[in-house]
Amino acid sequence: MLCKLVDPEDDETEPMVWRNIGPEPASIPAAQAPAARGLAPISKSVPTSKFGARASEHANQLAQLQTRIAELEAQIPLETQKARQAGMEQGLRQAREEASAEMQGALDRLASTIQELAQVKRKIRHEAETELVKLALAIARRILHREVSADPQSICGIVYAALQRLQNREIARIRVYPAALQAVRSALERNGGLAAIELIPDTLLQPGGIVFETALGELDASVDTQLQEIERGFADRLQG
Repeated sequence: MLCKLVDPEDDETEPMVWRNIGPEPASIPAAQAPAARGLAPISKSVPTSKFGARASEHANQLAQLQTRIAELEAQIPLETQKARQAGMEQGLRQAREEASAEMQGALDRLASTIQELAQVKRKIRHEAETELVKLALAIARRILHREVSADPQSICGIVYAALQRLQNREIARIRVYPAALQAVRSALERNGGLAAIELIPDTLLQPGGIVFETALGELDASVDTQLQEIERGFADRLQG
């Protein structure tokens, strides 16, 4: 299809008029035109005071929120520092409590150990003193036995000590180990008035053994018996 461009200034064509087929619509006032088409009328004046108040209120709330946010943000370092300080103090307090508990336990163990050492010390000292006494008495026993065996006259001192203890009580007889029989007789003669006492050699007695028999009983003045008495005296003293 061919078409021709026409200059509007040279166009002599008459405009086309469209005719209405139906009946002409009644004239509708301009104010009611939108309502006639099913549309709400448009208000020519829109109130702005209500929207302005809401906007101002929202702006105030936003400003308050921003201020509160700024305050909270400003408090964050302080709260963080407080939390850190509280954590450090709690940790130090807990550490002190744990250290105190450990120290108390160590002190209790130390006190118990010291008490045990004191008991052990007393026990060792007691045992050492007891052993020392036994050793000293054993040495004295050997020396005295050797002395009375080598020199029977050395028993005379035991005889004189026994007579003083008896205080001239009536002595029936004296049993003595055989090697010292003559030495005891000489001691009685020198003491005077006791020469008539019966002397009996007793082979069951050890060197240094001598027993005085009286009406009230016997007095064992032997070296071993006297050493045993000394040992019992030391034992009683050590136990006290």
